[in-house]
Amino acid sequence: MRPPGWYHAFVAAKTLAILIVIGAALLAALWFASFFLYASLRMNPLHAGWWAWLDAARAARAGHDGMVPKGARRLIGSGVFGLLVAFGGPGLGWYALWERSGHRRLYGSARFASDAEIRAAGLL
Repeated sequence: MRPPGWYHAFVAAKTLAILIVIGAALLAALWFASFFLYASLRMNPLHAGWWAWLDAARAARAGHDGMVPKGARRLIGSGVFGLLVAFGGPGLGWYALWERSGHRRLYGSARFASDAEIRAAGLL
């Protein structure tokens, strides 16, 4: 017999786990966006911090730092690319593993029959 309220605790734990995963993916997307922004500005992308992209977005919105439309395009492009890498990368990896499981091999499964198999088929 399950204790009372176990279902609600289970749903709350599952929701919390999903929110933690989404939050971690958003932090990864922010770092990737900062990384790609630094790379597009020809700066060392390994020096990009977690908040570099947000600082650049705030500066572009305030009109500081000489952000012209070309800079805004870099900012938007790095943000979109960061989101694609952070959310699409794990999804693509999971799909690649899931797609190949349970399939028979397309190439390399052919072989010559042994003498016993030829005799069992009545060919010799």
